[in-house]
Amino acid sequence: MRQVYLDARHYHELASADPPRRDPLLGFNNSLEALIPSALKKQPVVFEPGSVLMVDRAAQLANELQLDPLMVASGQEWRRPDLVAATGARLIVPVNFPELPKMPSDEDWDQVSLDQMRAWDWAPENPAVLRSNRLNIALTSFGLEDRGSFRKNLRKAIDRGLSEADALAALTTLPAAWSGLSGQLGTIAPGKLANLTIVKGSYFEPDAELDSV
Repeated sequence: MRQVYLDARHYHELASADPPRRDPLLGFNNSLEALIPSALKKQPVVFEPGSVLMVDRAAQLANELQLDPLMVASGQEWRRPDLVAATGARLIVPVNFPELPKMPSDEDWDQVSLDQMRAWDWAPENPAVLRSNRLNIALTSFGLEDRGSFRKNLRKAIDRGLSEADALAALTTLPAAWSGLSGQLGTIAPGKLANLTIVKGSYFEPDAELDSV
């Protein structure tokens, strides 16, 4: 990743010269052309660190390459929220919470490790933990096998401390801002796109009926 972004900057510098120049080894390169907006910090770069410990490493790499990073949360940030908070990262947080293990009988529960149980218990609280550490989050259905469980899992996160105001922002204004589309999306206002979900009741109640989308 480091090398490809160095190449993209070099490619852009040559193309932006007066008169424009081309590296004979690179020629015209569609891949490097596509990376130029993110290399110039005009477009965010999404990192998927995979673990809470790798968030810091990804943040350091983004800082070194002068990128505008968005981090996909692993769901394990509750283990070391201090490390994540120190990066100031903006996080895209999946709500694909693990299910409680199903055991054939009560005697089989000794096969489930304490760490597995802690991961199951803490997962719905992860969004609230991140917000309590003053980190901005956007919520996503990424990773859900059943997209229909999104609102149910969202409710779990709210029941475990995420405020409805933060949940609403995580689904609307923050994703719009991070995408550079606040002028078109994120709020209901004249001139904006009418991408609306109408619910009979509160959207945050999973059983509330969807009226129209």
